[in-house]
Amino acid sequence: MDLKTSLLLIIPAFIILLLVFPIFLEVRVSFNPLFNRGALGVFLFKKKIVYYFIEFHGKYIILTNDTETKAEEIEFSSPKFAVIEEFMRQVKNKLQLKHLYVYYNIGAGDAFLSSLVCASLNQIINFFFVNLKSRKPTASLCVYDTVSYNRTVCELAVNLKISLSLIDLVYSFIYSSIIVKSKK
Repeated sequence: MDLKTSLLLIIPAFIILLLVFPIFLEVRVSFNPLFNRGALGVFLFKKKIVYYFIEFHGKYIILTNDTETKAEEIEFSSPKFAVIEEFMRQVKNKLQLKHLYVYYNIGAGDAFLSSLVCASLNQIINFFFVNLKSRKPTASLCVYDTVSYNRTVCELAVNLKISLSLIDLVYSFIYSSIIVKSKK
């Protein structure tokens, strides 16, 4: 083989490696139900891809970023939602969960009530983590809680890092689209 042929073989090898090796996505979500505001960010290899500020108004979710504001209607019976639901079902087993961090700051204005609410929420999150850890044993799971004893506050945040190969992502989307269309 000459040099030109071997250099041309590097391109398909690179494409195959790109399809097979995992892609690391990080999803950051925070929401404050008292002010009905939140944020959603998706990062690929620590570079920001999508970032939106979130607000809920009735059946609509309003997404705002630096360049645009759009309102999406939340319909659980639409064909688009059916494809997303099937896609999530297909991707669920192919995902490699790296870490899941839950942050919250809750206060009910009363110290006793605040501590009861936070303790109950901590138990629910730990139950969810135990269940998740039994299915994804290599995942790193953490809860960071803050109790505001003397003021009313409710802030929730989730930081999620997953890895998924590009070929699994494309295959799951195509397969879920075919499944939804065949059910009609």
